[in-house]
Amino acid sequence: MIKPLPDYKNLDISGEAQQAAARMEARAQEPASAGMFEQLVRPLLSGQVKTVSEFGCGTAALSRRIARAAPQVVVYASDKSEGMLAVARHLAGEERLDNLHIAHWDLLDDDAFPFAVPQFDLILSSVVIPYFEDEAAIPLISRLAARLAPGGALAFMEQDWLSDSLYYPNFQMVNTVLGKESRRSKRTLGLGLRSVLREAGLNLLPRCSYLWSDVAYGPYTRDLLERFADSACAQGKIQPAERDEWKETLTGLAGSGDFYYGIVYHLIAGRRES
Repeated sequence: MIKPLPDYKNLDISGEAQQAAARMEARAQEPASAGMFEQLVRPLLSGQVKTVSEFGCGTAALSRRIARAAPQVVVYASDKSEGMLAVARHLAGEERLDNLHIAHWDLLDDDAFPFAVPQFDLILSSVVIPYFEDEAAIPLISRLAARLAPGGALAFMEQDWLSDSLYYPNFQMVNTVLGKESRRSKRTLGLGLRSVLREAGLNLLPRCSYLWSDVAYGPYTRDLLERFADSACAQGKIQPAERDEWKETLTGLAGSGDFYYGIVYHLIAGRRES
């Protein structure tokens, strides 16, 4: 069965690391990704921030962007996929980012934390927590909060799955292909993280949101939406003719300038008392 997304929790086992790396890098090249960095991340780098840790970094696209934007900051990026880390190290080497350190770390193995730095001024991630059940995510967040330096911040950039929007003439087809009817909620999705950060003893920072959108039907969005249609067809939710019409219609909308896909990201963050 075709899956709409790579198995991000087990990329090395599934053999999808290279495919997932290509998707992440394509997404990082979208203009909206640069805009999201400027609005949600760059403000976190001001002041006395000297050390940053990104967990679940994938190809380290975000860490590389931080390292370029703030050369005075030392960035420590980690992921559990060796396949993704190989790509991350290669790209960081090409960019000669001496202030970026990359290492393997399975988030659930706290004793295997790979860096000698005891505390960080900023710890962040982008769309990692949703891949864990609440039973694992909540204690993980507490352990991450304990690694903050006084005054440091723990920040999550999370998608709001109630907000994703795609222009397509058949609204019901959008719901079916994107699987909206089967989405399930849990406490650590999106803004639900705010209460978890409170319980971890952090002072919440103001909400900040960004609309990530694509009006050009770029490579990342095209791959995403076509794979969702292939998966829906493989599951019998739509017919092959409907899948083909979906792809042709979206391509036509892009050609006429009417294509639109967007999803809101929330910056959910808390700060440790100084």
